[in-house]
Amino acid sequence: MKEFRQSQTGGCCSAMKLSAHFASTRRSRQIGFSLVELILSLVVLLVITTLAVPVVVRSLQTYQLNSTASQLAGMLKFTKFGAIRQNTQVSCQIMQQGPNWLVWVDLNGNGSPDPTEPQTIVTGSFTLLPAGSVPSTSSISSTLGSASSYGWTVLSGSNGSVMYDQRGVVVLYAGGPTSTTIYALYLGNPSDPSAGYRAILTLPSGAVQVWTASAAGNWQRVS
Repeated sequence: MKEFRQSQTGGCCSAMKLSAHFASTRRSRQIGFSLVELILSLVVLLVITTLAVPVVVRSLQTYQLNSTASQLAGMLKFTKFGAIRQNTQVSCQIMQQGPNWLVWVDLNGNGSPDPTEPQTIVTGSFTLLPAGSVPSTSSISSTLGSASSYGWTVLSGSNGSVMYDQRGVVVLYAGGPTSTTIYALYLGNPSDPSAGYRAILTLPSGAVQVWTASAAGNWQRVS
C-alpha cells in the first residue's frame, strides 16, 4: 500500500513537472516580437509620421498667421479707442526694421516708439506684403457693398500710418478731413503661399476687419 502511494505521488510530481515544462515552453514562444513584426511596425510608424508631419506644420503656420493678423487688428482697434479716450488724434505707425516690421500706437504723437506705448513686431516667416503680392481683393470690395466706392490704400510693404480722430473715425492727416480710403495691411509668406494670406482692413468709419484667403484667392471675412 505504501509503495502504491509513493508511486502515485511520484507519478503526480512527474506529471506536474512535465506540465510545467510544457507551459513554460509555450509561454516562452509567445514573449517578444519577431524581426519581421518589428520591421513591419517600424514601417507603419514611418508612414504615419510622414503623413502627419505636413499636417502639423500647416496647422502651426495657420495658427501663427492668424495670431499675427489678430495682433495687428488689435493694434488698430487700440489706436481708435486711444483717440476716443484721450479726445485727440492718435496714429498707428508702421515702420520697417531690417527684415521685421514694428507696429505701434503713437499715443504721445512724437512719431517714435516708446516703451510705454503698445507695440508688436511682425517677424518670422510671415511679413507685411506690398500691393500686388496677394490675390485680387475685388471680392472684398463687392462684399463691402457701399464701401466699395471708397479708395483703397495699401499700408503694408512700406513705412506708413493710419490716424483716428477723437470720434474714432479715420482722418487723412492731423487736423485733416475724414478719410474716404480703405487702408489695408497684407500679411503672408512671399516664398511659401501655401498657408494663404490675411488682409487687415481699416474702414473710414474706424471699423477694423480681418479677411483670409487661400493661395488661390477666395477671400472670406473672419472678424
